[in-house]
Amino acid sequence: MELVDVVLKSLWRRQSRASQASEPSQRKAGFSLSDALNYTCEHHLQRLQKLIELRYGNNFDYQQELGLKKLIRFASQLQEQDIQRELLLFYLNCPPQVQTFLRSTDVLDEAHYLKNTPLPKRD
Repeated sequence: MELVDVVLKSLWRRQSRASQASEPSQRKAGFSLSDALNYTCEHHLQRLQKLIELRYGNNFDYQQELGLKKLIRFASQLQEQDIQRELLLFYLNCPPQVQTFLRSTDVLDEAHYLKNTPLPKRD
């Protein structure tokens, strides 16, 4: 039962950080991509990192903000089906504020299809 409590507390802290990062006052100070990720996003990042490491020998420290951005940027420049699939799964499982951040900054390659599709309209 103790393990369940630890996991629930961890999820609660992560969701609290993500909701705080989406507030306007937090956006002005700077958006932290690594703090806004959920468990599923991190899972796809691990798979993406492993694919890139095995096929290209590049190792990015995606636990840190800069390494995470470099990993996403590198993956968005590759034209390999497996890597693009993992990148898309990462993107689709991210919270909306992360998706908006990725599309509005230079993290994704300018020619990438995720960058060139219109942002969804918010009501």
